[in-house]
Amino acid sequence: MNNLLEWLAKFFDHIPVQGIEALLIQGIKAAIVLLTASVTLRILLKGIDCHFTPVNKSDEAAIRFYKRISRYFIWSCGILIALHVVGIELSSLFTTSGLVAVALGFALKSIAENYFAGLIIKTDETIKHGDVLEVDGLMVKVKSIGVRSTIVRTKDASDILIPNSMFTQNKVGNYTLRDSLCRVWTTVGVSYSSDLKQVRNVLEKVCASFEGRSIQQTPVVLLDGFGDSSVNYRMFIWTEDPWNTILIKSRLNEAIWWALKEADIEIAFPQMDVHFDKSAASRLSDNQG
Repeated sequence: MNNLLEWLAKFFDHIPVQGIEALLIQGIKAAIVLLTASVTLRILLKGIDCHFTPVNKSDEAAIRFYKRISRYFIWSCGILIALHVVGIELSSLFTTSGLVAVALGFALKSIAENYFAGLIIKTDETIKHGDVLEVDGLMVKVKSIGVRSTIVRTKDASDILIPNSMFTQNKVGNYTLRDSLCRVWTTVGVSYSSDLKQVRNVLEKVCASFEGRSIQQTPVVLLDGFGDSSVNYRMFIWTEDPWNTILIKSRLNEAIWWALKEADIEIAFPQMDVHFDKSAASRLSDNQG
């Protein structure tokens, strides 16, 4: 081994054996760093493939983007660390790179937020393709989650692009996060002359036999209050189709209407009773006479 090192020293213009040993050690360290970077990158890319399931072309583009960014980041870090291990002075480069990174960070703040928000959304899977969301009071369905924005479909059949950062920085309702169970409710008022026991029986039968309700929850019928012209009831059913709650409520209202009509129960409507003062009417009649 010593003879080999001495020969290498002569070959490299009589470099001391200690210098050759240091050079070899530095080279081995740099190779280990690059090997570690390569293994880390392979594990990261495999994790992306295993964790992210492409549903459409937008998802495939997002996955390719995350893989590309991962390659750039891992290899940049690995090469810089390897150069530092070899002994190349990089302090000025780090200083310049830091200043450039700060400037780019301010310039591309919103874009970077959307990129990282998209990665977070895909990683924790709180929002997925096909989920029914409520964003700013608007019910939408997720069509695709892109790198910078998410495409959603409204009930009016229009597509909206929402920046990914909005989902991580604001309150967003997800009707299908853990399950698709959703409550639908409506109200009805009956006249004060109605038999309230009969009214409750009719309403409970309508809710229990309503087609499309979920059997996971029992319907609820409540006497909601006494109005000016009616006794008001509120009915609750549950459905596993949150996207069509408006249609389900409409069908429930129709079922309640026909059931009360068949039971000869009057559905109240606003009305006003006018009472005449007989003495005033008599005086008015006398004055006219």
